[in-house]
Amino acid sequence: MRPSTRPRPSDTSRVIMRWHGLGAALAVAFYSLFFAAHLRFQETPIYIKDNILFGSSTHTVFNDLTTERLGDHNAISPLHPAFTLLHQPAAQMIISGWQVLGQNLPAAQKHGVAALTCVAAALTVVMVYHTLLWCGATTLRSTFLAMIFGASTCAWIMAPLPETWIFAGLGVAALIAVTARGALAHPAWHLVASVYAMSTFLGNVIPCLIMAMTRCAQDRKQMGSFHARPILILIGAFTITFGLANLQRVVYPTSAPLPKTSADWLALRSDWKATRDTQALVAREVFVSNIVAPSYAEIKLDNSRSKVVLNEPFWSVLGLRRGLSGGWLLILALAFAGLVWRAQIEPFTLGVIGVLVWSIATVGWYGRQDHLLLYACLWTAVVVIATGLGLERALQHWKKLIVPVTLFLGIFIIALLTRNWLFILDVAEIPRS
Repeated sequence: MRPSTRPRPSDTSRVIMRWHGLGAALAVAFYSLFFAAHLRFQETPIYIKDNILFGSSTHTVFNDLTTERLGDHNAISPLHPAFTLLHQPAAQMIISGWQVLGQNLPAAQKHGVAALTCVAAALTVVMVYHTLLWCGATTLRSTFLAMIFGASTCAWIMAPLPETWIFAGLGVAALIAVTARGALAHPAWHLVASVYAMSTFLGNVIPCLIMAMTRCAQDRKQMGSFHARPILILIGAFTITFGLANLQRVVYPTSAPLPKTSADWLALRSDWKATRDTQALVAREVFVSNIVAPSYAEIKLDNSRSKVVLNEPFWSVLGLRRGLSGGWLLILALAFAGLVWRAQIEPFTLGVIGVLVWSIATVGWYGRQDHLLLYACLWTAVVVIATGLGLERALQHWKKLIVPVTLFLGIFIIALLTRNWLFILDVAEIPRS
């Protein structure tokens, strides 16, 4: 009789423990890197003024997380309907912990808010890792791509900053991760991920819908029949989110209520009109500059204050004259070929592409051109996940590329960590000058 190659239960348990162990190691490592960036930013004016670094509302969010319950919480946009309710109590607990450790109140507030945002970013790294792992990528390449996300310009700079978008990005990544897990994830996890995604950014209702439809397609492919449970979970999640938004208004009386009329919703729309001239800029922020830091940041004078913005090189000289960006473009090109093949047979891959397209297509509704790196928190993890899905499929087809591509990813990570850390040091010095 031919011996069975199925792993014994003990073997399976060891594999699962190794996966979780690597995920925990990634979380700790990148939390440390993100907090190191916070230590560079904490003495700059970003906590006392908005729009200093890449258009982020750091002062507004910092005040929202550190102000007592009956204080002013009106500045957080209704687009983040339950942000204060979900995060302000946790921030207060962490601040109290820093005070117990001997920090004075201002330092404890800065460290406490940074700890919360750094945890959110570190968890997003873990979500990227597990998503790729559950989709069939090797442990090594899943780890490498999760590290690329963690070392990216977007994650590393935005993680230490008091902002809402890093939490909204975590919601999208968690939603994609539980969808990748499919039927093996308890329905409660699908519900929790959807509620969190919509509570941190109301625009995530469409990614939630896309992922619910993806789950329906997965169930139909596996069981041969349509099951409405993912849609029912989505409806339940939307109802709970609406309830949390109203509860926030009760717990925090000064927080902004949800818009009640179509005119109120239209008032939230930005005045940025994307044109053909901005297409290259948007493409750069979606696929390149949010991963690999540009050569330098710029100071843009705005009345009496200086703002840190990304410089705007022409698209034609963006990456091919710079090795690191050129290397990332090569990875994207190889991944795109595999992504096309994979999307034809896998509902999940098609769903990830749908979420990415939606995130890009709607940025003109709520966003501004000089805030694109900030909004990139929504799509950078999705870009890396899509890259990993496509790259794995391409390497299955071109097996001779497995070793050189994997080796290149390792070298790329080392160079990316070095380049982006130097960029953070430069950025941290600008507001002091």
